[in-house]
Amino acid sequence: MIKKVGKKPLEVKVLRGELKKQETKRETKIERKFLSRYYSITLNKELCNGCGVCAEVCPKEAIKETPAKIEKGILVKKPTISFDTDNCIFCGECAVLCPLNALTMKIDGEEISTIVKNEAFPSLLKGIKVSKEKITVYESSCFLDSLNKTDHTQLSRCNPECEIRCQKECPTEAIKVSVQRSESSRIVKIIDVQIDESKCIYCKRCELSCPYDAIKVKKPFNGTLELKANLCPEDCMACQDICPSQAIKRKDGKLVVSTQFCIFCSACQKICPEKAISVKRDWVFHTDVKSAVWLTALKKLTSIETVSKELRIKSLNKKVLRVRDRRIGEF
Repeated sequence: MIKKVGKKPLEVKVLRGELKKQETKRETKIERKFLSRYYSITLNKELCNGCGVCAEVCPKEAIKETPAKIEKGILVKKPTISFDTDNCIFCGECAVLCPLNALTMKIDGEEISTIVKNEAFPSLLKGIKVSKEKITVYESSCFLDSLNKTDHTQLSRCNPECEIRCQKECPTEAIKVSVQRSESSRIVKIIDVQIDESKCIYCKRCELSCPYDAIKVKKPFNGTLELKANLCPEDCMACQDICPSQAIKRKDGKLVVSTQFCIFCSACQKICPEKAISVKRDWVFHTDVKSAVWLTALKKLTSIETVSKELRIKSLNKKVLRVRDRRIGEF
């Protein structure tokens, strides 16, 4: 495109759909700019453990995996992923399904995936909540013949005797507890509990360690985790090293798994040199969506049996709604 400014022509280059890739030690970012839209996908390398869920579901095989490096049973270098920018279509399936929140997609600065925005893919149902209660405080005023009403929330179940176990147990440092201490440094009051959900992997360690049932966690994935300890090489710690939720630990010289803490990323299964670990996802909790694209991704994540089960449940729900509507219409 040429614009004339006085007598001198000014050449302006407009690159439609220009794609850029930026690589730093901490992150990889790919961007695509259009005249009216800006898309970006960012990989946080510190959060990513190379589990490969993103590569499993990518419809264009635009995510490549580099295997881990293990020496004498110790994880020397974790597996990594990289983007094939020639094939990436910025659908955002990878960002929706990443179990460690390591991938983020934005459209014009808003954190949302294209495929979710177009209602062709669900959002995962996941969350963490600290028990709080709403209280109202009335204060009298010396100058006004009235009471000042103030509403605010406070922790309803937290007890200083817990010794902030939730914060200590969190493997990703996503929980920050503010406390009041005595002169002897003893915790006398828990003031607030802040959750950084960009770091939270919904492993339930905080919930299950809390003695006062003050935290509830909703996991997006459900499944099974099995370990055949008899196949484990002596002193091999690779699976324990790669596990982001500490669901695998060595106790009394043997590796022990805790399925209740597993986030089903399957990183341990992929790096185990003896194939001694089996991780299976049998359910994904998500918002309602009618899409063949989602069923394809679900099959890759789980199994054809899970897809069939989801379709049966949807069909049953439709029948229930039809019966309900018919009954309402009779009145």
